[in-house]
Order: sequence, then C-alpha cells, then structure tokens
Amino acid sequence: MIFQFNSKNWERVIFFILSILCGLLDYLICDFVAWVNHLPLFCDTIFIMALSFLAGPWWGVLAGFFYHLIDFALNRTLEMGHLFMLCHFLAALTAGYYKKWFITQTDSNACLFIKLVILSIVMCLVMSVSGGIIGYILSNVEAYKAASSQTDFLSFLWENKFQSKLLLQIAVRIPVNIADRFICTFAAWGIYLLAGILRKDEKGAL
Repeated sequence: MIFQFNSKNWERVIFFILSILCGLLDYLICDFVAWVNHLPLFCDTIFIMALSFLAGPWWGVLAGFFYHLIDFALNRTLEMGHLFMLCHFLAALTAGYYKKWFITQTDSNACLFIKLVILSIVMCLVMSVSGGIIGYILSNVEAYKAASSQTDFLSFLWENKFQSKLLLQIAVRIPVNIADRFICTFAAWGIYLLAGILRKDEKGAL
C-alpha cells in the first residue's frame, strides 16, 4: 500500500516538527530564565501549551517529551529529575482539554479573559501538586541531588511549619507557580492566536 501524502499527513508532519521546535524553545526559555538569571520562575511550558491549544493536547505532550529528550541529548545525563517530564505532560493535557471543553469561538473578550485566569489557577494547582509529589519522591532518593531551585528558599523558611514533607513540597511551589502559570498561559494563548492568524493568511494566499 502506497503512503499518500495528503493534506492531513502534511499537517501531522508539520505538528511533529513543531513539537520538536516547541520543546526546544521552552528548554531555552527555562534555561535563560531559571538557570542563567536565577529568576523565581520557570516559564518552561509556554510553547508546549501553545501547541496544545493549536493542535491538541497530545501534540503538546510530545513537545514535553522532546523538551526532556533535548535536555538529555545536550547534557548526556539521564537523571531522576527527568521525572518532572510528567509535569510537562500534565500541563499539555490540562491546557489542551481545557481549551477543547471550555473555550468557544463565541466567547467575548471579557469571558475569554476570565476563562484564561481560571486556567492559570488550575494550572498552578496541577503543577504544584504534581511537582510536589515528584519532589517528595526524589527527596527520599539518596542518590538524587537536586540543583538549586526556585523553591529552596521557601523550603528553608517553611520547613518547620509543615509536619508533612509532601505538603511542604506542594506548598513551596504555589507562590512560584502563581506567577509562572499566568505568564505561561497568557503567553501561550498569544502565540496560539498569532499562529491562527498566520494559518489564515497562508490559506488566503493559496
């Protein structure tokens, strides 16, 4: 059976290439924001979420996979910290399905703004809980040595306020993720809108 390259197959190829590009861009942004400049942010899912908005949640998941594959290829190390890949997967799934189920073309600007605010809050909780659980697991692995993170200072301040180490791991991520998720959500939506405009212009030119 001959594989015919119709428009749908071309679209899949484009989305596959975009998933690699989005993973790379998020990796570079996170490296610049979090590790080079040591800002209390990550901004590591802007393009992953944008691709989920544009193509669907599972393409965003693929972009999250490429994020960590690129990290592995550049650093040549397979660390326990790559478990945080699950956070990228959840970010992609949450963004993609939220857009599919709750955002419509008939939404007014005010309604859309409120829905994106709600998505940012949901994302904050999803990333804080999932990241906290993974952080808790890794904290009990003796071989794992975490790099200096955006949550270390809060962990030091709050460690005597939480009897549960799991709750501490979740709580210290919330202040970071509040700002981080708002930035990622609205930036991702802006990129999604820009991509939609470019697609319309391209179809119009054809």
